[in-house]
Amino acid sequence: MKKNKKINIVALSQKLGLSVSSVSRALNGYDNISQKTKDKIFKTAKKYNYFPDLNAKRLASKKTDTIAFISSIDPDAPDHVVLQFLAGITLGIKNTNTELITKFCLNEDEEMNYFKKLISTGQADKFIFYKIKKNDERVHFLNQRGIKFVTWGRTNKQTEHAWIDLDNKKSIELLMDKLSNNGHKRIAFINVHRSFNYGAQRKAAYESSMKNLQLQYSNEYYQDSLIETVESGSAITKYLLSLKKPPTAIICSHLRFFTGCLLKCQDMKLEIGKDISVVGFNDQDSYLSSQNLTYISHPLMEMGKQSVKILQNLEQDISIKKVSTLINPILNEGTSHKIKKTKLR
Repeated sequence: MKKNKKINIVALSQKLGLSVSSVSRALNGYDNISQKTKDKIFKTAKKYNYFPDLNAKRLASKKTDTIAFISSIDPDAPDHVVLQFLAGITLGIKNTNTELITKFCLNEDEEMNYFKKLISTGQADKFIFYKIKKNDERVHFLNQRGIKFVTWGRTNKQTEHAWIDLDNKKSIELLMDKLSNNGHKRIAFINVHRSFNYGAQRKAAYESSMKNLQLQYSNEYYQDSLIETVESGSAITKYLLSLKKPPTAIICSHLRFFTGCLLKCQDMKLEIGKDISVVGFNDQDSYLSSQNLTYISHPLMEMGKQSVKILQNLEQDISIKKVSTLINPILNEGTSHKIKKTKLR
C-alpha cells in the first residue's frame, strides 16, 4: 500500500474544511475545540502523514514547549506517589507537541541549580514541582523571571502563583470526625514537618478540629518530623504509646509514618480497630491498601493531568486565581477508626 505524501498544516486544514488556527489548537490540546472535531483532525493528520515541524515552531515562538518536573528525593525513602502524578502529566501532554523533562535531585541546592541550568540554556519554558514550603525559593525565582509554572501544593502567599492541591483542612476534618464519632477524645497526630506548607495546613486543621470538637489539645500528642521514613513513624508511635495517658487514636500525615505506626502497634500486640485506632494518608501503597484501613487519598493521576491544563490556561493569559485548583479528598473507609469501648476510658 502506497503511503500518503507528507503534507503541511495549510493543506491539512483545506482537506478538513477548517481554519489553520483551529487545526493548530486541536493538535496542541486546547479545550475550546470539541472532542469530535479533535478526533476527526487527528484521524486525518494520521491518514495524510502530517506532523508539525517542531524546530520551526520553536524557533518562531522562541519557546521550547517543554515542561520540566524537578524534585529532591531521599534515596532511602523513595516517594512513589510522584510516579502516579507524573503518569497524569504524561497523559496531559498526549497528542500535543509538548515535551517533558523529569529530574530527581539529592538535595535542594542541586535542585535549584538545575532550575537555573534549564532556564539559562532555554531547555524548558514551563515548570511543575511539589513539596512546597511556606516561603518557597523556587516560586520567587520563577516569578522574577516571568516563567509559567504550577505547583503541586501552595505557599503561604498562594495568590502569587498557580497551584493544584488537596484540601488539607477538609482531609483532617474528615478523619477527626470519624474518630470523634467513634468516641475518641485522646487523638494524636504524626505530621510532616511544618516547614512544608501542607504540614502547616494540616497542623492548623488538627488544632481547629480539636477545638471545634471540644477536645483538649495536648502538645505531647502533636509530633512532626522532617525525616519521612517508616522508622521515624515507628519511633514517634513508640513515644506516644509510652505516655502516662497514651492516645486511643493516631492520625498519620504521611504513608511511611502510617506504615511505621502500624508496625509498632503490632510489635506491642495492639490490634488495630479494637485496641487502638490508626488512620491517615495513603496513596498507592499496596501494604496499607490491603489492611482494611480508614485513610485519605488523592486522585493523583487526575491531578497530574489537571496541572498540564493549568499551564495551558496560563499560556492563554487566564488569571492565576481562576486556574488554581483545590481538589476534594477521597475518604476510604475501613475499620481502623473503630475501637473497643473499654479502651476509651
